[in-house]
Amino acid sequence: MGLLGSRASSSAARLGLRARETKLQSPPTSYVNNVTRHSHLEPLNTPILESEKKQNTHRSLARWKWEIMGMVLSLSSLAASIVLLAVYDGQRTDSWTAPFTLNTFISILAQTSRTSLAFGVGSSLGQSKWNSFSRRSGNLALFGAFDEASKGPWGSLNLLYRLRSWSFAAVGATVITTLLSYEPFIQASITLYGELDKELSSSGSTTSISRTERLDVGTVTIYDDAPVVEPWGYINQTVFPHGPDLGLLISAYRGVVSASDMTTTLPQFSCPTSNCTFGNFASLGVCSSCVDVSSHLVKTRYSPWDELLPTMTDYELPWPYDSLYITVYDTFRNDTSLEKLGVLNPFSSQMTSTSLVENTIAFNNTINSTTFFVMGILQPAPDYANNISTWNETVPKATECGLHYCTNVYSSSVVEGILKETLIASISNRDANSYQAAHRNASSVLKGWKPHSLSQELDYPRSDLQLFIPDKEAKFLGLVDGQVLRFNISQATIHSAKASLKTIFGELRPLANDNIFADSTAEIAKIIGGSEDLDATFRTLADSMSVYIRDQGYNSSARYGVSHTWVLHYRIRWKFLLLPLGLTLAGCFFLTYIIWETQSLGLMAWKESTLATLAHGLDALTRARMREAYLDNAEEKSAREISVRAERFRGGIELCEAHPSDVPGKTSNTNSQLV
Repeated sequence: MGLLGSRASSSAARLGLRARETKLQSPPTSYVNNVTRHSHLEPLNTPILESEKKQNTHRSLARWKWEIMGMVLSLSSLAASIVLLAVYDGQRTDSWTAPFTLNTFISILAQTSRTSLAFGVGSSLGQSKWNSFSRRSGNLALFGAFDEASKGPWGSLNLLYRLRSWSFAAVGATVITTLLSYEPFIQASITLYGELDKELSSSGSTTSISRTERLDVGTVTIYDDAPVVEPWGYINQTVFPHGPDLGLLISAYRGVVSASDMTTTLPQFSCPTSNCTFGNFASLGVCSSCVDVSSHLVKTRYSPWDELLPTMTDYELPWPYDSLYITVYDTFRNDTSLEKLGVLNPFSSQMTSTSLVENTIAFNNTINSTTFFVMGILQPAPDYANNISTWNETVPKATECGLHYCTNVYSSSVVEGILKETLIASISNRDANSYQAAHRNASSVLKGWKPHSLSQELDYPRSDLQLFIPDKEAKFLGLVDGQVLRFNISQATIHSAKASLKTIFGELRPLANDNIFADSTAEIAKIIGGSEDLDATFRTLADSMSVYIRDQGYNSSARYGVSHTWVLHYRIRWKFLLLPLGLTLAGCFFLTYIIWETQSLGLMAWKESTLATLAHGLDALTRARMREAYLDNAEEKSAREISVRAERFRGGIELCEAHPSDVPGKTSNTNSQLV
């Protein structure tokens, strides 16, 4: 008591008026005596009665009800967020019909989860200071750090800094600190991506592209009762004078011209959204093929009628009724000596055409054939055309190019308003039982007369020519969903197509050097005769005719497709939810541990309560030392130097300054401390 009174008198004398103004005085001698006497009457390690401990446990559990409810709310909110994100992962953004956005709803759930989690963990941190100081001693600065840690991230960082050894309180402090990133990470998990989706429409489909299942164009005139004599016997024949179909005629012209300027003719299509798919489908069309028949050329040399002229060499492609030949002087192409004699080299290229395909070389087999037109082209060899070699030293290129009916399989789509179409396959399977004469006697007569030929100068009414795609091949090509695999071509169409092509190519003039006759066929002859890739030229011609054929069925057998619109979808990046999930689970575990620890220590759940700190705070001696430290502005230093421990008494605990002698069986070297 004398020592304490001496310290108080010294402080009062030193501080003077300041001490009186603050009214901070040393505790009375009687109070110190009472505290000392009480310490002797109530030992530090006085055991708590079992009944009192059970009562404290029951009361302590009741004090955790709000933290437990908050943790349940935090888990529930996070679980609701995860379920909601899982439901809308990959869904269209317009599938969310609430008045506020998905991000807003997730933000509300995240805020609820984070706030509830922070409440539970903060209370647990507040309780952990009582638990920790009940187990072992520590300085007052650490006790204050525990109290600050329960209030927010900055205090939690301070606690982590002050902890010099492992303490379970570090888990709670880490959770409180990291909660700053809780909601941002949940929000970051929601991203958007765009893709083309099927149009959601209850009305009939307006998305279509042209295709034809049966082609019937052109006109014919029928004459009856014209006799046919032996060797086939007398029957009544029907003659079909025929003319060209204007649409086929224009499409053929367009095809040849397109081959020269590399343009493409497109079929009709409708795509309201500018992005549509039609899948794989088949349509009637025209296909082409070119065959090099130069090996069949017959070479003949002639002496000129004038001795001043050089010899001539003739190359002939021997067609039975319409041979194709070129006869040219055996000179260089641009030999000027002929001009002095007033003579021009007659031809540099020549072409002819026929619908009698059985008279050609490469297409003469008409059995089950669908070829209806063949053109023969003779082109000078490049060395002669480039004035490198004389005519007789080179061999012209002879080519037969045929057109035939076929079934084309397409894969079509419209991307940003532009049609993209790929030809997958072309099939020319002719049904042998189709295109049969309908006359009662005509079938037996025609069996021996031009069998299978599509070109009959004298013809009879016939059934449609039918093409088909085998089931196995159709499945391989992706022609599913009950698509039509048989396609018909009327007899009128076959005759009209032949007449249309004959109108264009029937009397093509040859190219004579650069002197081209000015008529309607000269430009066509120039394009074909000067083509360096006849396969590509005739492919363009066939494609143009195919487009016309497809467009004929646009209103009756169009291929319907699916419209697509560019739609935004939700994409959930699940890895960003690992942090919020980990924090929530860590917070739940920390709360559970603190509750268990509090119960095992037989303490009341005071948590971060200020009233509890006032009621069970520092003992009188330690409180007096801290008051003096505040008067000297040395409170931080004193807080670090004073080591306290929560000691049990009847009616509660109290923070008392820890000395080695206060702990039975312990010395200063073995005293357990927090720091």
